[in-house]
Amino acid sequence: MHVPTRNPLQFVGVALLALISGVHGHSWIDSLSVVSGANSAPFKNTTTIQQGPPGAGQQGTGLGYIRAYQGHIDATAVYLITAPKLDSNICRSSQQQNPTANTAQFPRLSASPGDSIQGTYLKNGHISKPDAPDGTPGTIYWFGTANAKPDDTLANVKQWTVDGKGGDGRGKLLANPSNFDDGTCVEPNVTPIANQRTAAGCGGPCKSAFKLPQDAKVGSTFTVYWVWDYSNHFGPTKKGHVEWYTSCTDIQVVAPKRKRFLNGSAKFRGRL
Repeated sequence: MHVPTRNPLQFVGVALLALISGVHGHSWIDSLSVVSGANSAPFKNTTTIQQGPPGAGQQGTGLGYIRAYQGHIDATAVYLITAPKLDSNICRSSQQQNPTANTAQFPRLSASPGDSIQGTYLKNGHISKPDAPDGTPGTIYWFGTANAKPDDTLANVKQWTVDGKGGDGRGKLLANPSNFDDGTCVEPNVTPIANQRTAAGCGGPCKSAFKLPQDAKVGSTFTVYWVWDYSNHFGPTKKGHVEWYTSCTDIQVVAPKRKRFLNGSAKFRGRL
């Protein structure tokens, strides 16, 4: 009787695949876009904002990207801060230059003072497949400054407030803190949450929004820090757990479209 033999590497491959499938990736901002109708009231985050235009990574889509973005690649985008005092640089090393040049494929966002801006990020199992039954997906913060420093730390930035008076006064909290889970984001899996949201017509990445300050100076670069507090990853039983993630981006501040059109028309008339 012939007993089939198996390559030991097959078992290694299966075990490795099982291990990888049980490990959650983490999240970062994949794209930003200017959206209409979002955050019509000051500092009000909403889960009804529509997903930005398709074509991430394609020129001419109106999307903007974080510093040094190279695509949806964990190794080049994720940044974890675990220092108990949060005194680590708020940006990963590849994003610490201010401003970091974006590529033509992944340009920075252009927006006007007062524009509502939406960032998208994948949930990566943090909502539908929690690592602890009493763990929560965490909280999102948006901070911004016209005077970013290469050595900004999370501890310093976290002191900024809506009125711009907190901490060293160089920046502001741009929106009220919001849940990592926007209530609609879905990734394909067979969990009850995913099934329920898919049946309800939900889908796509998670979304969170903020407003570019009205006093942002046209022609300048405005820096925005997306901050995710995931310290309750393993629930309240794991006291003292510190787990924060960030993405750093620069926004090119431009005049509103109507104003740019009127200025252009005036210059044209002046040539007649």
